Amino acid sequence: MDLKQKYIITRDNDIIVFSETLQHSDFRDWEPKSAGFISFGVNKDGNPTCSCHGRSISLGLDSRPEEDTLIAKLQLNMLDY
Repeated sequence: MDLKQKYIITRDNDIIVFSETLQHSDFRDWEPKSAGFISFGVNKDGNPTCSCHGRSISLGLDSRPEEDTLIAKLQLNMLDY
């Protein structure tokens, strides 16, 4: 069974990635400023990559696809070169 991965971006611009078995609201104490889903894959050069999208219903927060994806790639060491 494939589980979706969720994420939040904290007030300090840190990303926390977790399983869809948890709710975004479980991380409310981290004062998230955006939240959604994160997809992982491989780019055309064969390097790992990710993409952030969607929204958190339990927190009422949208993702910021471009900004959140950049934060994720920086912190997960997935920058495209």
